[in-house]
Amino acid sequence: MADNRAGIIWATGCALLLAGCASISVQPGSETSTMSKPKKIYVESFSTAKGVFNVDREGKELADFKTNLQAMMVAGITYDLTKRLVPAVPAAKHKMDVRESAWLIRGEFVQVNQGSRLLRGVVGFGAGATKLVCKVEVYNLADQNWKPFLTFTTTGGSNAEPGAVTAIATDPLTLVIEAAASGAGNVAHGITEDTNRTARVITSDLSDYMYRRHWITEDQWVKPKAYTPDMEPPPSMK
Repeated sequence: MADNRAGIIWATGCALLLAGCASISVQPGSETSTMSKPKKIYVESFSTAKGVFNVDREGKELADFKTNLQAMMVAGITYDLTKRLVPAVPAAKHKMDVRESAWLIRGEFVQVNQGSRLLRGVVGFGAGATKLVCKVEVYNLADQNWKPFLTFTTTGGSNAEPGAVTAIATDPLTLVIEAAASGAGNVAHGITEDTNRTARVITSDLSDYMYRRHWITEDQWVKPKAYTPDMEPPPSMK
């Protein structure tokens, strides 16, 4: 009887742990029509100026953390967009031409919670959870009015430590993101994974915009994970 009870408790714990793992979703903002699918997408570094950073760093270490996080996000978005939709490049390294068929992605880190890797790994069930919330704006350079035609918020985090999953460690997108930071230990593991998922969610939202306008095939479409009312409401787009 004791063995059966222990087995039930273990199985229940595993199910809850898996159910509470990492997730990034999208809360729609505004959307207007634009003319056509772009031939290129530029990605700017997301602003950290107004973000709330709950991390174990101060001073120069915090500044380095923010710089690394910006580099990781740009690397993740450009890699995933290029792989799945259209060529994407860092805006800081390429001159933008308003005459070309191109979009520009700008963003803002709203909330960054480092959480606790120890608590996620040992306790689980939401303990030590990370949190990453970003506002995203997409512009059509050809419009020349500098108003975004698409805005949305990404929100989510890692409740359970995903480091033990072998597939995560060898995921090409994760490797690209980690390589963008100047030193593997400069950004918490959970935040690295959240950056990975945020990049994928941004790609999925753009693919959904393109798919609904028949610019891409169903095979290219990546359905976004929509925000639902039972989730913690992220900050509204402004």
